[in-house]
Amino acid sequence: MRIQATASGFLAALILTTGSALAQSGTPVAAPAPTPAPAPAASVVPVAPSSTPPAVAAPASDSGFIPQLALGGPIGLLHMSSAEVGQVGVLRLSLHGEYFSASNVFVDRRSSMGGDRDARMQGALTFGIAATRNFELFGAILGSANRNQRGCATGSTGCVPETDRTDPELIKSYGDIILGAKLAYPVADGFSAGGEVGFRLMSGTAGIVSFPLDSTSVWINALATYDLLPATRNVPVRFHLNFGYYFDNSHNLQDYDAARTSAVSRYVSKFAYGISSSRLRLSLGADAPFGRLTEGFGLRPIVEYHFEYLTGSKDQVIYDLEHATCGKTGAAACTDNKDQHWVTLGAQAQLLHGLTFTVGLDLALRSPGFAYGPSLPPWNLLFGMAYPFDLVTRVVTVEVPVEKVEPMREGLIAGRVTTTIGAPIEGAVIGITGRPYSRVLTDADGTFQTAPLVPGTVELVIAAKGFDAVSARVDIIAGQTANVAFTLTPRIPPAKAVGRIIDESGQGVVAALKLAGPQIAEAKSDDTGNFAVSIQPGQYALRVDADRYFSKVSQLTVTEGHEMPATVTLRNRPAKAAVIFQDGKFKLRQPVVFKSTGKTPSADLMPTSTRVLDEVADVLINHPEIRQLRVEAHWDRTLPPAKAQELTDAQAKAIARYLTDGGVGSERIVAEGMGATKPAAKGSKTKNRRVEFAVVN
Repeated sequence: MRIQATASGFLAALILTTGSALAQSGTPVAAPAPTPAPAPAASVVPVAPSSTPPAVAAPASDSGFIPQLALGGPIGLLHMSSAEVGQVGVLRLSLHGEYFSASNVFVDRRSSMGGDRDARMQGALTFGIAATRNFELFGAILGSANRNQRGCATGSTGCVPETDRTDPELIKSYGDIILGAKLAYPVADGFSAGGEVGFRLMSGTAGIVSFPLDSTSVWINALATYDLLPATRNVPVRFHLNFGYYFDNSHNLQDYDAARTSAVSRYVSKFAYGISSSRLRLSLGADAPFGRLTEGFGLRPIVEYHFEYLTGSKDQVIYDLEHATCGKTGAAACTDNKDQHWVTLGAQAQLLHGLTFTVGLDLALRSPGFAYGPSLPPWNLLFGMAYPFDLVTRVVTVEVPVEKVEPMREGLIAGRVTTTIGAPIEGAVIGITGRPYSRVLTDADGTFQTAPLVPGTVELVIAAKGFDAVSARVDIIAGQTANVAFTLTPRIPPAKAVGRIIDESGQGVVAALKLAGPQIAEAKSDDTGNFAVSIQPGQYALRVDADRYFSKVSQLTVTEGHEMPATVTLRNRPAKAAVIFQDGKFKLRQPVVFKSTGKTPSADLMPTSTRVLDEVADVLINHPEIRQLRVEAHWDRTLPPAKAQELTDAQAKAIARYLTDGGVGSERIVAEGMGATKPAAKGSKTKNRRVEFAVVN
């Protein structure tokens, strides 16, 4: 029994155009024959979470990536279906094309007949529409043209016709029809599942468009989709799974045994006609539908992996031909596997109103043995465009309640609470005397606003941890907001910096004190040298200045609830300075010298030299504009260079250590041993064994 039909004008034009592109003048053309159709697939859109999710559907609007049809008709990726349907009443149409061209695909160039050249173009008009919120109908009209030349030598532009060839060089096919339906339901937040069934009515090869029922193929698929967006809120990535079985009856299109077709012609024509065997199918895929990268533009990258296992029996003629030569010397190994694998990479760009352009590439990973099914093309280019048509007039009515606005009979208080230096105070409590449940807290920026208050005069109390509370009276006026500002003073903490300032003889010294740390404070020691300063806990730098004494800086730790006395010893300033700092330079009237054990020099300072260094430290403390001081230690040539360098390094570091112990910041001192590289005077030990101070900045 056959069903007769007439191909649409569009499909005829599509195939004629495709065939003309592949054919040459005078090339024989075969009767129309079916071409392989891509596995059914679909496009995916995240499912918004709902307390009672009624359907798996995505809105067709500019707010997200509008679902797209797969190459076989259902909503999905490129070759895969997704567990979703489109918006009810939206007709989706798409035009897709495929192109492939390669040499030595079916016939090895090393064979007696030479290699082959194969090129194929396919086209499809697909459509899909959601009948309900969980049910989708889809379909496609397919066409293709495949040209295979054999007897092609390597490097030659022409091919020698095969004498016993029984398949035509150019095979055109149009009119294959795909029809199917899909159900999909939400299972959990972000996860949906479903199933689909599809039919492929293959056009016969008798020269007219017909659909032999015994060649009709059927597939069933289980579908699953998991969307990360509901869980992550900002990651639009989805994963898809298809698993099913394809009942392939395409082998009924041709009776190769009756036609006594050669083995090579069998294999090539099976590829051109799309004749294969039933197979188990598994597909994994992922996409990332970025709905609005910019205004009116969306992008969706796609990746798919496909595995199929052919369950049909082998073609004995092709099997015998292959095994007659495969595995022999100089020939390729025999291929008897029944599995095939490929990956698909693609992307879709979506413009305003859902106009979508598609590009993709199939890459074969493994083809089945020649006797079990046609080879996968090494690569296959995919391209197309699609557009959705909304067939339903959608009117959304929103009722907006209008409330009668009455004049405000109460007033408000709004303001800000800050510290004495203008910093905002967060968490300050604003209370109203005599009005319970009226307290509010300030925000991070120190602002606050009360609830509506009855007109009149109220007393506010503002309190915050670590600050003295304040109160104020504010007048409330109906319909107005009273703006106020409050400044809170830090409460003196229960901590003290205590200690004594003495001279070298242990007598108390009256001195001026400056503390810098968590807060800045100044004080003065009494006649006995004792001092006590209430201050916030923390680490402080304590500077001490007194007449006739060198200034000194030391570190002081102040702990809450504990008094840790500190003793600072000041050294007397000499009547005549040994160090002069003038015009940014240091001049030493007295040299810095080191102790010696016999004739062995050392890096230990002489007591007289510490007095000189006290004056250097005093200059640095009182001249903060000196950012860095380089201490240079020099020696003469009486020591080997290595020993001289080692000695001067130690001497320079000893001086730097003494200065930092005296209160000079270590970052301001650079110690550098010069060895005997820069003598001041030839043959003079006294002038060459010296210490110099240089202001770096």
